[in-house]
Amino acid sequence: MILKKWISYTLLGGMVLLLTACQGANARKNAAVDPTIVTIWHYYNGAQKEAFDKRVTVFNETEGMAQGIVVEAISKGNIGELMKAIEASRKEEVGSEKLPDVFSAYSDTAYDFDQKGLLADLAPYMTAAEIESYEEAYMKEGQFDATGGIKLFPIAKATEVFSINQTDWEPFAAETGYSEQDFTTWESLTKVAQAYYEWTDAQTETPYDGKAFYGRDAFANYMLVGSLQLGHEIYRMQDEKTVLDFDRPTMQRLWNQYYMPYINGYYASYGRFRSDDVKTGDLLAFTGSSSGTAYFPDTLTLEDGTAYPIRGKIYPLPNFSGTEPFAVQQGAGMAVMKSEAVQEAAAVSFLKWFTEEEGKMEFSAVTGYLPVKKTEIQFENMDAYLKGNSDFPEIAKEGIQVGMQMVRDYQLYTPAPTPQGSEIRHILEISMPQKAKEDREKVLELIANGKTREEAVEIISAGQFDLWYEAVHQQLL
Repeated sequence: MILKKWISYTLLGGMVLLLTACQGANARKNAAVDPTIVTIWHYYNGAQKEAFDKRVTVFNETEGMAQGIVVEAISKGNIGELMKAIEASRKEEVGSEKLPDVFSAYSDTAYDFDQKGLLADLAPYMTAAEIESYEEAYMKEGQFDATGGIKLFPIAKATEVFSINQTDWEPFAAETGYSEQDFTTWESLTKVAQAYYEWTDAQTETPYDGKAFYGRDAFANYMLVGSLQLGHEIYRMQDEKTVLDFDRPTMQRLWNQYYMPYINGYYASYGRFRSDDVKTGDLLAFTGSSSGTAYFPDTLTLEDGTAYPIRGKIYPLPNFSGTEPFAVQQGAGMAVMKSEAVQEAAAVSFLKWFTEEEGKMEFSAVTGYLPVKKTEIQFENMDAYLKGNSDFPEIAKEGIQVGMQMVRDYQLYTPAPTPQGSEIRHILEISMPQKAKEDREKVLELIANGKTREEAVEIISAGQFDLWYEAVHQQLL
């Protein structure tokens, strides 16, 4: 009897775990006759897609062949297009495709599918030791209730790091006495940014034309992680309801370390991503995903066309003074659609194989994603692999190494999925940056009309925190 039918008839309840043990002659003999096809939809592109496809091919030719499993991976473009395709298939819209067996998803999407009873629980297909081998924060993201069920499998994770144009930082640091130790807290970073603005301003005869030092991608992470560090989780699930904790003093502290430096000109945002602003010389440093460090520019091109090579350097994410180090853990996991036991087990077999140390190092190095297991040996082997491989840019290696250091030294956080999670995050993403950008323009207008920078900032910022806080609080309710 072929493998697929044998499992379908014999695996009852907890016995689904037997699938991974059935790798003997019978499984190999029937693999080509009646393989279990596992379709995966993801959003990887470019080098990430190539790296993922390579791992899929290796699986199909080795472990997959032994188990009678064939994985078919399809890129749906980007995460937005993937979600549209998934939703269309779920609703069985005209022209939509059949839902895949596995798809990339963030926790809010996975939670929504799980609430509709569509996702498989992956825990029965894993031993306690296997579950324990993954970073706790990564596994916790896919555990939506107290039952211990796992609805989202971690395969490619990232955090946030601090990246800087080291080439142009060094002359400033040498002249002013600032050092990399000043990147450890938001408070000290603000002082550095102010000093850099004033230092660059003094290099020209035009008043108040200093350069911004710092910018940020994914601003909602600053709000969520910063608030949690200061003792208040902005939103969480409690008794199946979304509970808000939008603490005013905490928001004031977040405001003081972003809005105020921004309207003073110490922080800024211009292009689509802050790495774009570093490339044009409009910023010296920024916070972005550890998986994006490979995109740090190696050449700076000024507005007049002048260009010169620069060297980037990666540091851990700053924290608020007096707090334990926290950082977001991000990156979509893999959700498995509820199906027959043989189909679910085959999907989990691939996901477990994919995250094993052997072969995963190359995928991490190419994509910038961090290893997802917590064993110290995995970090050591990854570090040795990067140091011994000259095929990858040094800045990308630094991104992974610093990210791994943060996994060990920081508390990793991801908001619990809630029905309102995406909306809350959108509000947090745009509200303060939008306000800061608008008010920075007003400050510049006052300066153009004869006010000093200090006078303009005082006029524009007066009472604005209270107005912003009340408006955002109402939006969140």
